Amino acid sequence: MSLAPTVQMFLDRQHVPYRMLHHTYAETMMSSAIAAQLPARKVAKGVVLRDEEGFVMAMVPSDRMADLDAINRRMNRLLEPASQQDVNLLFRDCKQGAVPSLGQAYNMPVIWDDALAQEEDCYFECGDHMDLLRLDKASFEQLMHSYPHGAISH
Repeated sequence: MSLAPTVQMFLDRQHVPYRMLHHTYAETMMSSAIAAQLPARKVAKGVVLRDEEGFVMAMVPSDRMADLDAINRRMNRLLEPASQQDVNLLFRDCKQGAVPSLGQAYNMPVIWDDALAQEEDCYFECGDHMDLLRLDKASFEQLMHSYPHGAISH
């Protein structure tokens, strides 16, 4: 599969350069970092959250946990993790559990952790458990500059 069609169309519309990195099959983003021989802090994972207003994608380094209290304070919401059924419906063009953390490609509000902007490049799930999308710092900033961010992980 490589890159989910929704993500590819989004990146093409944004005119953002990216590269692909293939690795052996991995279920989690931490496992993807290991399989791709990358520092886990450079590999972003997407955490889908939900409340009565809808869904939000929290993007955090794969070696950290999303801090729901910090996210809720920053977003002024009462978000909690979405169900696997919700995630499957939202990301229909992806393999089950292979959630691209670029939620904006799926018209989802996004909040991201400041730690990701400290890296020279950042890697994201493509939607298939076997490929990562690489964005350099300038491309990451181009995509994320208008979205809320902060210290949202621990």
